[in-house]
Amino acid sequence: MRTHGPENFFGSGPPNISSGVTASLKRKEDLHNKEARYFMRAPGKLQVLSMEGPGAAQYPALMNAWLGIYDATLSSGSTAKTTLYQKQLSEIPWINAGRSFHAKLRSRTFSWGKAVMFMTTYVQGIGPGPVNNDMLVLVVQGFTHDGRFAVNGRFEIHHPHLPDSAEDKPSVGKRFMDLDEPGDAAEKWLDAQADESFYPSLQDYEAFLSALEIK
Repeated sequence: MRTHGPENFFGSGPPNISSGVTASLKRKEDLHNKEARYFMRAPGKLQVLSMEGPGAAQYPALMNAWLGIYDATLSSGSTAKTTLYQKQLSEIPWINAGRSFHAKLRSRTFSWGKAVMFMTTYVQGIGPGPVNNDMLVLVVQGFTHDGRFAVNGRFEIHHPHLPDSAEDKPSVGKRFMDLDEPGDAAEKWLDAQADESFYPSLQDYEAFLSALEIK
């Protein structure tokens, strides 16, 4: 656990991240690809940030946009998915990479607040490689009931039928979906997999989030 005051992502000037608390979750498995390359791996962190104070002027509009997705119909091809993908709705805190897809999209209410959850892969630029376990991230974007804090998590999550890394070659029993291929093949395939087939499972993460107390 670590607390921090107002921070800057880059450059000088007034802070653009409010005060907050970060809890780090250690990866179950080491990355197969040891280089950062063009993707953003799951940092295994749950961050609780103040929606008030320095750097928070843009937060209320973002919160309303996320809560609008929470209340929307979250089926495939829905307006909510279009908003997430085409507008690349910013998370709190912001991340300098685009999301490739939004699979297993769902909204949940916990004792501390509301959250939107989905799986994605963050990419920055174009590069070869299949959707894989090193790059798959479970995203949680939530807000406390009183609107005072944003809650953001980016966790590792794997599936036994996905290749382990971007360097893996096609093999029997593995599902290869090119990250650069247009369309929503990866999203549809991930959506079709049972929640408990992932590890850690979606139920494990929801139980973890349910156990949190934010006050």
